[in-house]
Amino acid sequence: MQLLSEEKIWGGTIWDQYHPIRYLPGEIASAFREEADFLWRDLDENRLRVTLKPADEERYTGHQIRVVESTNPQWYRELYLARTHLKRQRSLRSLGRIGDSCDLHYLDQRGAVSPFGSYDSLYRELIQKRLIDGYEIDDGFVPERILVKRFFSREKFE
Repeated sequence: MQLLSEEKIWGGTIWDQYHPIRYLPGEIASAFREEADFLWRDLDENRLRVTLKPADEERYTGHQIRVVESTNPQWYRELYLARTHLKRQRSLRSLGRIGDSCDLHYLDQRGAVSPFGSYDSLYRELIQKRLIDGYEIDDGFVPERILVKRFFSREKFE
């Protein structure tokens, strides 16, 4: 199997998270789309839900405490702690664009609070790391994708 040479990727340079996945070879782009779809479903289905219940040790009449019913996915919690002002809806739209191969170029605009395509580049970087390193899930470990790992380590196949 022949992967694209470096010269054919993004105008003579190596692909990075600042460029859309459409510049990646088919199987690599497909792995990114699959992972984006997985992350989109995970984020859409799992959100923080907190309810109130009567306190076990009531300190005053009607005393209630907060109880967590469900949480955000672990990967989103980590990303949220690392990045200020991360928005759930923007994250879902970005993951949807990546899953549909309609993701945006990253354009750093002077003075912009959030540069154009910044969410897309953030999630492309996260997906690339997950595909190369593998990741933990509730019931085990998802191993790295060998083809993706080899592509980004610059190994070429004949």
